Amino acid sequence: MLSSNRFLRGAMLLTGAALTSKILGSVYTIILQNVIGDRGMGLFQMAYPIYATLLAVATAGFPVAISKLVSERVALQDVQGAQQVLRAAAVLLLFGGVAAFCALFFAPTFWARIAGDPAAADAIRAIAPALLIVPVLSVWRGYYQGYQWMEPTAVSQVVEQLVRVVTIIGLTLWLMHAGYDMAMAAAGAAFGAVTGAFAGLLVLLYYRRRQSQNAQSQRRGRGDFWGWTKRLLYVAFPISLGALVVPLMHNVDVVTVVNLLKRAGVAQTEATTDFGLLSGRAYKLMMLPTTLAAGIGIAVMPAVSAAVALGRSAQLANRVDTALRLTVLLSLPASVGLALLAKSVDIALFENVRGAGVIQVMALAILFASLQTVISAILQGSGWMYAPVLYLVLAAMVKATANMSWVPHFGIAGAAWSTVVSYVVATALNLWGLHRRFQATIPWLRWFGAPLLAALIMAGFVFAMERQWEIWGGLYGNRLAAGLVSLGIVQVGVVIYGLALLLTGAMTEVDLRSAPRVGNRVADWCIRFGFLRPNPAK
Repeated sequence: MLSSNRFLRGAMLLTGAALTSKILGSVYTIILQNVIGDRGMGLFQMAYPIYATLLAVATAGFPVAISKLVSERVALQDVQGAQQVLRAAAVLLLFGGVAAFCALFFAPTFWARIAGDPAAADAIRAIAPALLIVPVLSVWRGYYQGYQWMEPTAVSQVVEQLVRVVTIIGLTLWLMHAGYDMAMAAAGAAFGAVTGAFAGLLVLLYYRRRQSQNAQSQRRGRGDFWGWTKRLLYVAFPISLGALVVPLMHNVDVVTVVNLLKRAGVAQTEATTDFGLLSGRAYKLMMLPTTLAAGIGIAVMPAVSAAVALGRSAQLANRVDTALRLTVLLSLPASVGLALLAKSVDIALFENVRGAGVIQVMALAILFASLQTVISAILQGSGWMYAPVLYLVLAAMVKATANMSWVPHFGIAGAAWSTVVSYVVATALNLWGLHRRFQATIPWLRWFGAPLLAALIMAGFVFAMERQWEIWGGLYGNRLAAGLVSLGIVQVGVVIYGLALLLTGAMTEVDLRSAPRVGNRVADWCIRFGFLRPNPAK
């Protein structure tokens, strides 16, 4: 397989896995919100960002650091060096995971108080054991990604999320049926992170067993353990700092929103409920398409590192261009579509339109959050480890400052707008860093022009259908009807957007053929019906 096709195929595989995982996540979000309500969702959402932050402190930089160093070793045909990176990472992450677990499991009340509601303590303690398992997952995922073999990561992510969703739904329903209170039901939901992580680990062990013969021969090598440990720490530290900022953005809301609302005179129950609307509805829906960009970032980091290690500037430019084009192609229509469909989606998923306004605002952040994620991975893969971290820290400061000013006056809408502004700042700084790093002009028209035109064409159809649904009384209909309408509009929007991309030239034959399994058939079909010009190099 051509190198560019291999990278693009890996990126699409990871984005497909991320999309599947997020769809599964949406399933449990709908059921969980209806079982434990907005307050219960608020308690659950208080536990998860704290867990994610400690996880980022303990492990988040290491999968990316492992993939970066392993890809460099593999590019230079140093397989033993790649194994040494694996061993050093395993030891470091073991200690990090145990420390993070102890910090969370033995002091849940402390963290719950910080979040603003002591009732979240049970959920915080229930999620803590995942910190003992996820570090091991991180080691093996980073190792396979370094070989640009994305299948183990993709499959393990889907299985992890599937088991997590089953646990969340099953435990929550059982606990509520057995008469336990809302706080304990939220704890049962949080425990899904533990069972899901264990299932994902079993998948990776299966892939490791398939490679057992190679593993046995590679384990006999010896190397500079401490040398690789120091290098891992040097690479992982800035990546960890950067990885902290995404949950930090959410943690700014966790720490400030409820407390600021209470200070403005809002009662505890109402403040927590409002936070559930912001976090359990709007933030969750925003993160669904943003996760696709995380898959692209995971794929582009080792690809960029390998190109830099071999000094292949043309290959590097191709991978950067492909990654950012794909990011815009996926995130721009998601941002526009969610903003337009906020009311019908809110009714379908959460029974009413109480969160629709906040969802519309947060939808604007999808494009910018996705771009900053991928550009950060590109910059760090190319050797600029600390610049993206600085950009994200500045954006987080903007977020905190805006929250302090806007939440007391505008409530959760102020927190939503501060999220949008902070991601705009992060994206602008990262684009500036990309220009400085590669001394190249940003191809604005290529990356944004045709996709924006296609998205506007799609938006016209989506707006017309959504507006007609409202005129027919859709806002007062049942959830099933709203769900079917939303699904139908999304499907029409996807078709319109896809055709517009082909007609504007934003999607090429190479892009289509790189899609796993169905790419060749879709490309042949589009060429046959005149939607796509065949590649003249074929």
